[in-house]
Amino acid sequence: MLTRSDHELTLVEKARRFMPAGGLGNTSADIILRSGQGSRVWDESGNEYIDYLIGSGPMFAGHAHPRVTAAVREQIELGSTFFANNRYAIELAEAIVDAVPCAEQVRFVSSGTEADAYAMRLARAFRGRDKILKFEGGYHGMSDTSLQSLAPKRPGNFPRPVPDSAGIPDGVGDEVLIAPYNDLDAVADLIREHGDEIAGVIVEPVQRIIPPVAGFLEGLRELTEKHDVVLIFDEVVTGFRMAYGGAQEHYGVTPDLCTLGKACGGGYPLAAVAGRGADGPLRRGPGRAGAVPVPGRHPLGEPGRGGGGPRHPGGAARARHVRAGERDRCPADGGAVRTASRARVHRHRPRRPGLLRGGVRARPDHRLPG
Repeated sequence: MLTRSDHELTLVEKARRFMPAGGLGNTSADIILRSGQGSRVWDESGNEYIDYLIGSGPMFAGHAHPRVTAAVREQIELGSTFFANNRYAIELAEAIVDAVPCAEQVRFVSSGTEADAYAMRLARAFRGRDKILKFEGGYHGMSDTSLQSLAPKRPGNFPRPVPDSAGIPDGVGDEVLIAPYNDLDAVADLIREHGDEIAGVIVEPVQRIIPPVAGFLEGLRELTEKHDVVLIFDEVVTGFRMAYGGAQEHYGVTPDLCTLGKACGGGYPLAAVAGRGADGPLRRGPGRAGAVPVPGRHPLGEPGRGGGGPRHPGGAARARHVRAGERDRCPADGGAVRTASRARVHRHRPRRPGLLRGGVRARPDHRLPG
């Protein structure tokens, strides 16, 4: 039985007064976390939990990893946001290019949402077309373009998108096409019909928990190349975890662009768009750094001009210090975690509702059974 201190209950009441729905929207608003170490977190009442959320995926090194913490402490005293190049950002870009098959150059941003939105804008600018093809159920952040047919009440409304939120202009959906994931024939039909309008196809190589069927990613690569459509892999979830080079390394399919999330910053606010440089969507045009010239249009300027992670050396140093020696362990460790998690969930599935809340499991006995 979990106990709640008066201090934590007071914080819960304050959260209900000052925050929408009383929380950050990810876990139960009744739990106020105080600290974390490795795979465990503690609330303000001292209760211990196993953190299955791990920051929604990027904290595969765990909370307060010693090398990450040491890098932050070392850098934080040397300056804040520089709004300029710094050594660790350059070294991290080099490491990403070394790791990720599609990466020739890297543009840093501050979140996965920002990376996905910028990748789609890059595709539009590079091809001079407006439409983006995405897949029903695919999550690509919180932009207006991304929040289309993520979780429609009536699935299968292809190819017309269904907005997932109020406040999205109707016109946004006019430039988005929806296809069923793992259905290459449907994609081929849409590209044949709208090929001259489609700038890019964005896809999670593993959509949420659904793996690609044999030949699906390869078929996407062939179709997009044939019709001069930019292929974007959203690797915010799979990057550096399915393999060190992400799902594209694991499946052997190389996109034109990919997006990476907080995993590339040791779990801190840092993300990236990576892809072809000199002759591709990330090529540098005249004028501002990162500008992409398109005939008859304004150049595409660089994103994240106020972003903290890319311009603070600690943001890159965090990832740089944790990646050393980890490359070969990613696939093996990931497979071991999946196997062990399935076994434990099967053996110790909760008998009472509410034990599992948003991926955080209470541990009143402070010990895993068995």
